Amino acid sequence: MSIFKRTLSWGYYRIATPLYETLIGKKKKQKQVRQKYNICKGKCNVVIFGTPNHGNLGDYAIFAAEKKLFQKMLPDSNVFGVNMTDFQHEIESLKNLLKSEDLLVLTGGGNLGNQYMDDEKIRRTVIQKFKNNRIVIFPQTMYFTEDIEGANELKKTSEIYNSHKDLWIVARDEHSYQEMKKVFTGEVRILPDVVLTWGKLERADKKGALLILRKDLEGVLDAEAKQWIKENLQATYETVEETDTEIDVPKRLEQLEIELQRKMEQINRAELVVTDRLHGMILAAIAQTPCIVLNNYNHKLKETYKWIEYLDYVVYVSDLSELPMAVNQLKKKISCEFRAEEIEEKYRMFLREIING
Repeated sequence: MSIFKRTLSWGYYRIATPLYETLIGKKKKQKQVRQKYNICKGKCNVVIFGTPNHGNLGDYAIFAAEKKLFQKMLPDSNVFGVNMTDFQHEIESLKNLLKSEDLLVLTGGGNLGNQYMDDEKIRRTVIQKFKNNRIVIFPQTMYFTEDIEGANELKKTSEIYNSHKDLWIVARDEHSYQEMKKVFTGEVRILPDVVLTWGKLERADKKGALLILRKDLEGVLDAEAKQWIKENLQATYETVEETDTEIDVPKRLEQLEIELQRKMEQINRAELVVTDRLHGMILAAIAQTPCIVLNNYNHKLKETYKWIEYLDYVVYVSDLSELPMAVNQLKKKISCEFRAEEIEEKYRMFLREIING
């Protein structure tokens, strides 16, 4: 064999073959992703990016509420979520499969900032890769730490977000809204946490108190304070149960839907909920369960409470010394009714705008 032929042969096996195999692999992956999410021609897709791959049931409740809203508003569309695990190895296929007419949603929550960088990196990636799509960031609490790291990440986020020509950013509270208006040049709106659009749950028989307290970096209560709260409740209620909206990650992420339903039923059966969890408060509100809300280390809980402070069975206490009085007040509460007509109308108007605008 001549040197020329040997060179061609070497080039084929070392260059052409891997390129061909890569191309085949990409096509195969795209087919799998297309089938998984039922992506087909002639049908609009509403894609919710960044859905939970962890055990935070509050975040899963947000995704479930978002999906429910879009399925109601766009019944003929294909609405699906891409979780944080699958995102990494499916984003390139989705980039090739999705059309510019498809609506992209970045899931809401309390993670727009530099404390949950996995979530922030997903938002940045979607915004950079889909320059011709309308993208909506659902209601978020924004919090960048007041240090060099926070300042640097805020600069990166604002540069990427402001580079997109059709990005809509929704704040979940007034504080975040004002901060967003300072750094983002696109559409900035304000709406309450999307789980409040769920609608009230059918009222269950209620018995005992339920403690839903954080164990992560956002919690401020130490073991002594938690024990003091528990003892105060034991003096008034027959039973005091402890739980959290953060659970161990199930083996199958589909199990999160079942776990959320169980948590909602547990809250619905309680006479009283005491919580420093934002979605502990919101789920208690829609379950029409009296609730005492304790503050955590940032503004997200107190600011979100402002959306539902008209509900007289949800009481915010800024200091633990106020707890016994709040317990006494809510123990006497006979009827509780969740009303969210105004919130639901705000969402209907906003969704009509982003769909038709």
